[in-house]
Amino acid sequence: MIQSSNTVLTLTLVIATFAGLVLNRLRISPVLAYMVAGLIGEILGLNYNSPEFQFISFLAVNLLSFEMGVSVNLIDLKNLFRKSVFIVIVEFLVVFSIVSLVGVLIRLTLIQTLLLTVIGFNTSTSIAFKLGEGKLNEKDFKLILSVSSLEDTLAFIVLSVITSGSVNLLNLLITSLSSLALGYLVSKVLINPTLRYTKSEESVILSSVASVFLFNLLSSVLNLPSTLANFLLGIGTSYASSDPDKIIRGMKPLVDFTLIFFFFIAGSYLKVSGFIFFYILISVILVLTKFVAFSTAYWFSGVDFLRAYGTGLFMTSLSEFGIVISLTALQLGLPVAIVYDVSTVLVAVSSTIASLLTSRNQLVLRLISKIYMSIKLDRIDNIVKTLGHVTFRSPEIITTFLKFSIMSITLTFSSIYLADLLVTLSPYLSLLSLSLLVLTPFLLVLFILYYTRKIENKEFKLISQVFMWGLFLLIMIDYSILLSRVIINSPLEIVMLSMSISILIVLLFYSKIYKLLEELDELF
Repeated sequence: MIQSSNTVLTLTLVIATFAGLVLNRLRISPVLAYMVAGLIGEILGLNYNSPEFQFISFLAVNLLSFEMGVSVNLIDLKNLFRKSVFIVIVEFLVVFSIVSLVGVLIRLTLIQTLLLTVIGFNTSTSIAFKLGEGKLNEKDFKLILSVSSLEDTLAFIVLSVITSGSVNLLNLLITSLSSLALGYLVSKVLINPTLRYTKSEESVILSSVASVFLFNLLSSVLNLPSTLANFLLGIGTSYASSDPDKIIRGMKPLVDFTLIFFFFIAGSYLKVSGFIFFYILISVILVLTKFVAFSTAYWFSGVDFLRAYGTGLFMTSLSEFGIVISLTALQLGLPVAIVYDVSTVLVAVSSTIASLLTSRNQLVLRLISKIYMSIKLDRIDNIVKTLGHVTFRSPEIITTFLKFSIMSITLTFSSIYLADLLVTLSPYLSLLSLSLLVLTPFLLVLFILYYTRKIENKEFKLISQVFMWGLFLLIMIDYSILLSRVIINSPLEIVMLSMSISILIVLLFYSKIYKLLEELDELF
């Protein structure tokens, strides 16, 4: 029996090797080859539920988490934090808008929509690094790495929510900060001495793996998902280490090797069907959305239109971590099979598109330049650059924008969850859920009026209004799409009655609602 398993494993590795070489020649991520080989291995009788495979899978995910954390450059991130946060917020909202629209057409649930959004906006940091190195100027290169780091952080938060089932956000924040501090301490005690006193890469690998296992024990004590704990360990190591690049170089072969076995297991969940062309279409839409979202956000931050869209070409390769997230959700029993199928196709499609676009970036830029000149964007470009430069020099505008972003997104999602809960409890409660169609936009408008009224500088006030009304428009598109399922199933008279009731509530309780805004603002 052992002999047979070894034979099948050997055959699976050989298939993965040759298939990976073929895909590399075609400039496609070899991840798909590993998954197909894993599927063949299962058909031939390979048992992925064995303790050995489960251990390697656990090791792969946690080492990947650690490596991604170490790759976060806190110094660059600190210098580019404002722009990076702004870009990530715009990216998320734009991708979420498109995914929500697609989700209505193909009937995705809210959890499927959120997962597909995170998968569709999370850039592969390693591929972006390889594609951009030597082709982008230093500022643009550091920016794409900073944005990728923030995207990874958001992805890890989503993964932690999935793996823990229910999360106390206050507890998550406290334990995360504690883990970050402990990660700094552990790296000083375990990893740094091996960097300072030995030249052996084996010692660096051993100390890093030991730290990962130590943090796995810590995560169980703190009730923190091990992937998030090891990501925070990596960030602490990046900040404390004298040479984080050496850690990444040493760990990478081990991470890549264990990930091959992880993707073998992932391949066993593959379902080959006639929907493959449909998944390819969704993948192409997500890649184009990601490109436009990043490029437009970078343009609005105050750089040239052509520079922004040229840099955006290097952000079109979406991360293999999407497969990790969707597979984890699938293994926990969540109904996200369609998201998993899309994530597997998305990796292959996005890496191919990114490779083609960046290898011919001058040709693509000439095409974008022709469009730029034909629709006479130069005047708008000058205005956007001026506004962007003024905005990102003003802490007041950034603080106001972030406050509005956090509070408006929190309010919107709270309303969506409340609507779903009310409709689930009873069809008669749809009356209350539909009242949110007026109440939520009203509160968001009140947020805008409240925050802009506090800004004394007229120029800053205008810029803040432009940003916040733009964000309001994006949020309302998402909100309307997500609640459309409730509206479609409700009679017209109920919709009209609920909206009338909500308008009456607004008129009667306006002063109390405004008072509530003042109290919320004090929390920040």
